[in-house]
Amino acid sequence: MDIFKGIDKVLPHLNFAWKRHKVILSNIANADTPNYRAKDVVMEEESVGKLKITREKHISPKSGEVFRVIEIQRRLVGNDFNNVSLEEEMAKLTQNRIAYEAYMRMIRGSVDKLNNIIKEGRQ
Repeated sequence: MDIFKGIDKVLPHLNFAWKRHKVILSNIANADTPNYRAKDVVMEEESVGKLKITREKHISPKSGEVFRVIEIQRRLVGNDFNNVSLEEEMAKLTQNRIAYEAYMRMIRGSVDKLNNIIKEGRQ
């Protein structure tokens, strides 16, 4: 029994939201930088080692999440060849913040359950 199973499932998404937050802030900071291209983060799931499971006693390989920063392809917004749209970046920042808070609530709920189990065990 893995008591941190719930946290382990949410943690990659929390890390993705944190990384995306930093990229969005970088886009906003460079909104006036000439020739700057807006970026975003995509999450790709990559299996480690790509091993086959041929027998039931084999341990399944863990898959790791890989974050990749990509350049957004869109029309140029200004004459300085910068394609950052402040309105779009602010909308993405708000959406990402809400997702981050939801993931944090999920983790906090799992930790609270563990605390309740520990407290009940003392009595």
